Amino acid sequence: MIDALTQSYTFALIAAIICFVSAASTEVIDDPPLRITYAPDQQALARESHDILARGLDEFGDRLPPGDQAIEVVICSTLPEFARHAGSLAQSNVVGIAKPDEGLIAVKAPNLTMGGADYRGTLRHELIHVLLARHTSPDNLPRWLNEGIAMVMSGEYRWESRARVAQMYWQGRLIPYRDLLFVFLEPGKEMEFGDAYAQALSMTRYLMDQLGEEGFWRVVLALDSKTFGDALRAEAGISPMDFYEDWTASLWTVALIFSLVSGFSIFQLMAILTVIAYFRKRRRGLATVRAWEEEEQATTDDEEVSDPLPWNDPDEDEETWEDERN
Repeated sequence: MIDALTQSYTFALIAAIICFVSAASTEVIDDPPLRITYAPDQQALARESHDILARGLDEFGDRLPPGDQAIEVVICSTLPEFARHAGSLAQSNVVGIAKPDEGLIAVKAPNLTMGGADYRGTLRHELIHVLLARHTSPDNLPRWLNEGIAMVMSGEYRWESRARVAQMYWQGRLIPYRDLLFVFLEPGKEMEFGDAYAQALSMTRYLMDQLGEEGFWRVVLALDSKTFGDALRAEAGISPMDFYEDWTASLWTVALIFSLVSGFSIFQLMAILTVIAYFRKRRRGLATVRAWEEEEQATTDDEEVSDPLPWNDPDEDEETWEDERN
C-alpha cells in the first residue's frame, strides 16, 4: 500500500516537473489581441497559426470585433500539456478546445493528431467561439446555433453533413428542437462530429438563407440582451418552433437528392413514390376544379347571350302571355 502511494506521488511529481520545464521553455508571439505560446521547436507552426488567426480576425472583425481583451492561444506540443488545458476532453479525437469566457484557445500540434485533422479549421472554429462570447450572452445564444455559426464561418462546410441529415430525416432520427438544448457540451468543448452537429449546421445554413446575411446577424448580435425567441420574432416574425418546423419541412428535397445519389432502399422508394403520387393527385384535382369552373363560366356566358325566354323578356307584355297560357 505504501509502495503504491509512493509510486503515485512520484508520478505526480514527475508530471509537475515536466509541466514546469515545459512552461519555462516556451516562447511567445505577442501581437495584440493575439498572444500565442509555443515550444521553441514549433516556431514555424506558431507563425502559421498567427497568420491563420490574424486573417480570421480581419475576416470576422466587421461582425465580431475582438475588443481589447487578449486572445490567448496555446500550441501544445505534448499530450500532458494539452490535458492540462482540456481536462476530461483530452481525448484522441479532440484536436482543440476553447474557454470562451477566458479568451483561451488550446490546440494540439499537428504531429499529435490523427490523420485528416483540420488544423486551420480548428483554430478558426475556436476563435469564433471566443468572439461570439464577447458579443452575445451565453444564456441567450443556443448552443446549436453557437456551434452552427462556428462551423459555417470557419469554413467547415462538411459535405457529409447533408447526407447525414438526409438519413436522419428518412429514418425519423431528427432531434426535437427542445432536446437540442441538452445534447451539446459547452461551446469550445466539441467532441467528434455527429448527428447533433450535422443538424446544427443544417439548421444554421437554413436560417441564414431565410433571413439573409444582414437579417441573420441582426438576430445574432441582438442576443447580447434578448433571448433567441424574442430576437427571431422581432426580425422574422416567427418563433423558434415555427423556424424548426419550416426547416424540417424543407428537408424532403435534401433527402430526395441524397436518395437519388446514394441508391434507393424499398422504404425510401415507397416514400418518394407516395410524395410524387400526392402532388400528381393534387395537380389533377386542381386541374379538374379549373375545368369545372371554366365550363360553368362558359354556360353562364351562353345564357347571357342567348335569346331570352318569353316569360323573362322584359319587352313583352305580361298580359299578352297570360292570355296565351289561358
